[in-house]
Amino acid sequence: MTRRTEGRLIKARLPLWRRLGWRLGASFLLVSAVGIFLAGHLQYRSEERVLRRAIGLVLLNVARTGAVLIDGELHESVVKDGSKDTVAYENLRKNLRQIQQANELDNPVYTLYDVQGSAARFAVISEGEAAVGKEYVLAPEIRPILHRVMEEGKAAYTDIYTNEHGTWFTAFAPIRNAAGKTVAALDVDFRAGNVYVAELGRIRRNLYLYSLAGALLALVAGLLLAQQITRPVAQLSRMARRVVEGDLTTPERVKSQDEIGLLGNLIHLMVERVHASHRSVVNVLVRVLQARDEKARSLPRLAGAALALGDRLELSQTQREALELGALLHDIGEVRTSRTVLQKAGPLTPDERRHVEHHPEWGAEIIETVPLLTPAIDVVGGHHERYDGTGYPQGLRGEDIPLTARIFAVVDALDAMTHDRPYRRARPVSEALEELHRESGKQFDPRVVDAASTIPPERWKELLESQAETD
Repeated sequence: MTRRTEGRLIKARLPLWRRLGWRLGASFLLVSAVGIFLAGHLQYRSEERVLRRAIGLVLLNVARTGAVLIDGELHESVVKDGSKDTVAYENLRKNLRQIQQANELDNPVYTLYDVQGSAARFAVISEGEAAVGKEYVLAPEIRPILHRVMEEGKAAYTDIYTNEHGTWFTAFAPIRNAAGKTVAALDVDFRAGNVYVAELGRIRRNLYLYSLAGALLALVAGLLLAQQITRPVAQLSRMARRVVEGDLTTPERVKSQDEIGLLGNLIHLMVERVHASHRSVVNVLVRVLQARDEKARSLPRLAGAALALGDRLELSQTQREALELGALLHDIGEVRTSRTVLQKAGPLTPDERRHVEHHPEWGAEIIETVPLLTPAIDVVGGHHERYDGTGYPQGLRGEDIPLTARIFAVVDALDAMTHDRPYRRARPVSEALEELHRESGKQFDPRVVDAASTIPPERWKELLESQAETD
């Protein structure tokens, strides 16, 4: 018998599990499989929490913004009357229906009061026939949240929960009367439903299966597989971080075809829904401002003109979004100002002027309660600051004034000068541009004024045309 033959026989006698190569390979496979399995499981849990938080934040923003539209005094009168057949009830119901439609909610929006223990009472509902005062039994998961909202007067949302009607997320926002007392809570529900639960289950199953497959591939391509996994995870992390920070302008689409790609596409769709809801909220606020003051009809025109000037200063996409949002909501603080003072034809008294000059900080206070609207806060709070430091409300100077506020201040001034006011006639665009140069370095940022000068007067006239008000 030759040595080669002996070697083959000896090798053949060894059981497979005793061969060193296979034992090393099996050990590496086991470690890789366990590592990938645990990492995938933890990542799934993490992204599931991110998804739930994103849904909760959407509902929270809808509830907070919607609560601004609900008159607490009117709500108390509805509760006191205890009837649906009143003008007050119909007005509140119309506001709730507007909130539901603007945010494309499938479920009714309603208000609750008299929260006691495990029950509360219906007040006004956007759809349906629930009577005023009808008892509403609270699911155990939402009781502490609703009690805290009523006691502390701060909006909050629940985690996912299930009752006899399905699987839900719910957000509550306090409704206050003129004295600032919380008299009710606005309830906004989102039905997670079987599709949501099934999708998460499918993602979880695929995640485990693909993790095991990845462990096998790790024997020959561990580094490559790790890179393929970490890249989409990093994309998801960046996407989730931007959502939490309120940046919905550039959602990344994960191109991976595995379970992480599925989760990434789900979150991508969620970001798109958040962005659509955000724009709906802004549109609702703009319509409210337009209904309150005829001057507010220039808001879309101001936003378009501000973006045109911003483009000359090479703003980032995030800055452009902040500038546009700020232009649309710049005078939201005037909701706290008397309409008589705002529409006064003659000069204001010193007390009236001091009162009006509070509207930027009032607007900032309103905006900062809604995270997705906070990009507008620079324009809302700073559009009456002057470059030389003599503006209000903070007396900021030069570069301390946010760039978006400095840009909007120029556009707002041009718009004011080129349109009739109760106390003066409109001026030609050419004269308005000359006035900008006279105030350069005083009221306005010279760099922004120079950028405005690069736009031809004819183009400014188009941007500031009154027909834009009907857009």
